Amino acid sequence: MKSISLSLLTIISSLLVMACEDPALVKQRGEQEAEIAKLRGELALVQERLKNLPPDQSNELDAATVESERLEQQHKQLTEEVAKLEAEHKQLQQQYEAYQAKYDIR
Repeated sequence: MKSISLSLLTIISSLLVMACEDPALVKQRGEQEAEIAKLRGELALVQERLKNLPPDQSNELDAATVESERLEQQHKQLTEEVAKLEAEHKQLQQQYEAYQAKYDIR
């Protein structure tokens, strides 16, 4: 009998505490629940964005960097070849002018 009355007393006191909740605490709980719902929504959006991220493109970037370096080297070689050809052209032009001066055709 003692345990039944103790259990009954515990239940009644719990009901009284719940019925007599402080309005400020009720308001605070409501605000917290609204904030939790808002944060869950934001979390869902962030998780969705993470799923839609483009794939990792670091391999493509590395390949593009290597290709860029190769093209720069090729550009350097072609520039040097152009310089050599211009020097050769200048030399041949001078030889041609010397030939014309030597064998003046009138």
